[in-house]
Amino acid sequence: MKLVTIILSVVLSVMLVATALAAQEDQDNYFTGTLVENAADHLKVSRVLQGKTEERVFKVNAQTKIEGGRLRLRQRITVRYIPGDDGDTAILVIVRPAAQKNKK
Repeated sequence: MKLVTIILSVVLSVMLVATALAAQEDQDNYFTGTLVENAADHLKVSRVLQGKTEERVFKVNAQTKIEGGRLRLRQRITVRYIPGDDGDTAILVIVRPAAQKNKK
């Protein structure tokens, strides 16, 4: 009986770990920041978190979709990307609307 309990515990543990890994692989990767470089084959996006500047470069290809308008420098964007061994590849770029200034 004790052996059966141990085997069941091990099987359940393995199943939980496998489920957690599968859920982690399905997560989308997003990066939101300001567009600082726009080239034909890549985008460079910068953001500041807790006083530290972070810059990321995303490869752009024919499958990359751009929503919300035209890409312009110093514009806020969100990049959905797929990480890879040779760098991150953008699959969706969402152009964020410019902040409205209150006129008084």
